[in-house]
Amino acid sequence: MTNNLKWKKAAVCIFPLAIIIIAYFLRNQLIYLGTLFPSCPSYTYLNIYCPGCGNTRSVQHLLKGDILGSIRFNPIPLLGIILSILAYIELITYVFGRHRKIFPRNRTFWWTLVVISSVYFVVRNFIRPF
Repeated sequence: MTNNLKWKKAAVCIFPLAIIIIAYFLRNQLIYLGTLFPSCPSYTYLNIYCPGCGNTRSVQHLLKGDILGSIRFNPIPLLGIILSILAYIELITYVFGRHRKIFPRNRTFWWTLVVISSVYFVVRNFIRPF
């Protein structure tokens, strides 16, 4: 194995973990940073939730370790994390020569996800959980 390939494998394994560790130790600063964002114009002026409403609070709850609180505000960040983990595991298997397809590639899966998300974003304007 060449020295360059070893560095690539090490980078693939270490870089994402380093980002997660940094985010863990800086979570209080990241939570504070989220409080500086302006309020959503869609909710402020029209009193309706846009698809992005609740993302900041959702991520703040994830940083605190409150998964149910995160889902209550917006499930999309948690879904993104889960899909990112699946993609990362697949990348690791590819880099180490044991390629396994873990990340969903089925069009039906993605269209179902889009439809369910779209319905959720409309329905949550009529049923306000928070």
